[in-house]
Amino acid sequence: MTTLTQFRLDHSLVDCGMSYAFTLADGSFFLVDGGYFTPGEDERLYQWLLARAKGKPRIAGWFFSHAHQDHIGVFLNMMLHHRQDIELERLIFNFQPLALPPVSDGWDIKSNDLATVKKFYELLAAACPEVPVIIPHTGNSLRLRELSLDFLFTHESLPGESTFNDHSTVLRVTVQGQRILFLGDIYRLGSEYLLRSPEALRCDMVQIAHHGFPGATAALYDACGASVALWPTADYCIPRLREDPVNRHVLEHPGIRRHIFSGEGTVELNLPYRPDQGEKART
Repeated sequence: MTTLTQFRLDHSLVDCGMSYAFTLADGSFFLVDGGYFTPGEDERLYQWLLARAKGKPRIAGWFFSHAHQDHIGVFLNMMLHHRQDIELERLIFNFQPLALPPVSDGWDIKSNDLATVKKFYELLAAACPEVPVIIPHTGNSLRLRELSLDFLFTHESLPGESTFNDHSTVLRVTVQGQRILFLGDIYRLGSEYLLRSPEALRCDMVQIAHHGFPGATAALYDACGASVALWPTADYCIPRLREDPVNRHVLEHPGIRRHIFSGEGTVELNLPYRPDQGEKART
């Protein structure tokens, strides 16, 4: 059986971050992002993997949507504290260039993301020299165990200067006949590009972009046609995010039958998942 887990994160230091894991039929894992480098967050993820693994946890692939700290921080700490405790088969990411000119919310504007991503590359060289790195581009596909990975958007497709969040790689995972769309923190220009191929956006589940903060467009969610919305959103942010017009559009959308907020607890979904079947107890 293949499952998808949406993790509740420790939001005591930041109000953002997202972490997902597919548990694959052979007992290995495919991870998406991971969260901020809040102390102890990497240990919680490691213990979760260890409890479900057959021996040393085997990560068939670890995908990063973009290089913001609340998406790659846990990986950095995992490499520092548990590199020898896991088997890591491949890393998948396409980050914006280190020499990228300043953009809105770009390098160094908020909290020194440039230094963080430089540390990311240093750790790759020091801790993962043997691990293959796959750099996807718009239109690429990859088969990983029972998962079909389709990369619908990478930053090279941007028409011009944009926000840091619009450098998110958009990933569609197909498994057990279902499509799950991971938007990362995609923003307006990324949304407009994706809407050029609306048929590719059709999915059963969609990860709400940018934790529910402003960015993605209502038209993007309409094109997805999803019946399940996955919200990587802190519990204390949920009330105020309900006031955002795009979020209200999504929450009131007649086609979306279930909304699952990470801030309300970690949930594990058996795939294929139906909106009426519920999910395992929240933790």
